[in-house]
Amino acid sequence: MARKRESPKLVKIKDAINLINQRVSLIGIVIEQREPKQCRNNDWICTLRVIDDTYPSPGFTVNVFSNTLEQLPQIKNYDDMILFTRIKMQTFDSGKRVNAACDRWVASFALFEGGGTGKDFVCYQCSSNFHEEEALYKSSMDDLRKVFAGSSGFLKAQSSIYRVTPCSQEKISFLREIKNGKCFDLVCKILHADEQMSTVFVWDGTDAPPAFILATGVEEDEAFSSLSVNTFLSRDTLLSFPTLGTILRVSLSSHLFHQVKPGDWVKLYHLHCEVDRGSWVGKVTNSTKVRRAQDDCLVEKIMRIYDKRIASKLGHIPYWSFPSPPGLTETDDNCAPFVSLMDIITFPKVTCKYKCIVRVVAAYPWQVEDFCSDENRRHRVLLTLEDPIATLGAFLCDKEAEYFWGLGFQDTQILRNKRNRLLGIRGFSNLGAPRNPPWIECCIFSYYTHKADPWTTRKYRIFGTRLLD
Repeated sequence: MARKRESPKLVKIKDAINLINQRVSLIGIVIEQREPKQCRNNDWICTLRVIDDTYPSPGFTVNVFSNTLEQLPQIKNYDDMILFTRIKMQTFDSGKRVNAACDRWVASFALFEGGGTGKDFVCYQCSSNFHEEEALYKSSMDDLRKVFAGSSGFLKAQSSIYRVTPCSQEKISFLREIKNGKCFDLVCKILHADEQMSTVFVWDGTDAPPAFILATGVEEDEAFSSLSVNTFLSRDTLLSFPTLGTILRVSLSSHLFHQVKPGDWVKLYHLHCEVDRGSWVGKVTNSTKVRRAQDDCLVEKIMRIYDKRIASKLGHIPYWSFPSPPGLTETDDNCAPFVSLMDIITFPKVTCKYKCIVRVVAAYPWQVEDFCSDENRRHRVLLTLEDPIATLGAFLCDKEAEYFWGLGFQDTQILRNKRNRLLGIRGFSNLGAPRNPPWIECCIFSYYTHKADPWTTRKYRIFGTRLLD
């Protein structure tokens, strides 16, 4: 019968630093976590600083090694406890200083949150080779928690550069408050990420401000190419997304998101936002940090506001179009409820009629002289519609086009003036200036062009909508 492996004896940090080249086990409170780095042998290293009652300052450094980024410690709170077993004590800086190495062959770790009066410790992560009985260390963790009970201020001061602590001076913004070229802090939910975690899509339930459309000089030659979320992801993926509130695409240049996954609520610190082809995008900076959102009250508040919005009859109207669109259009169906473009994209039936409030950000063809075909004089133009969550290409054809443009439909100059007003172009001389298209109300119906493949051939057309003079 195999001999049962004995659980290691715990030592205090003050005693451990005298046990050079020996393996020890200890419990500490995490006060700092530095960004993970990849070693030359392709392993990963994460440096933690921990304290206990015998070594409360400046803290003891432990380097944790793993063969994958995901298996490194993923600290959730600034006062979580960590149990190290069989870490090796070693010196550096010509023997003047001491730290420990938690290798992936012999040593192990386990992370705990909770504890205190009436609360149990909960292990939320451990290394794959951790096989200890947690109950054996409960009393030691309870004792350490009692020592620092009521010392949250001390722990926060100790962890002033700790990478996962919420900043006491932070000013959390909503997506509706972002500004082009500015950095901000955001509490949001990760809805989706690509396989490499190089691009993530985040959401907080609010509508980002409508962006100015910058002229690129290509409007005359090709259809508008949007960077909206629905142009990157499949409809099947979008079915799991909320249908209200801007979804921000965040491009990464580092492994900032290795500790989180889709479905998590996070805080993004110092995220840079800018407008690219009319769509808001987020980009990381050298000072960007990503942390799990521990403020449940804030998350609950966000969801409470969203639930109220989605239950309201006016909730599907873009925030920035209130109190109502400027009266540029009128629709035939005054009773139909408003929906968002994401509602339309994810609607379970291929064919249906909808009413929404949108901006027309592009028209193709661009020149009004090309709206009609020379061959059969059929009118056909593709309008790119936008609301805070998605973009949609909708055709304006024949009789519906004639009804939409109204009087002057055959007059090129009148048609050009109406197009300019619709697209936010102010005067012929300002064709190259940034555009801010107005909000309009319009009716849309979806249809398919091939019965054998209705979803793949699904299209959209504008109907029952008139542009007022």
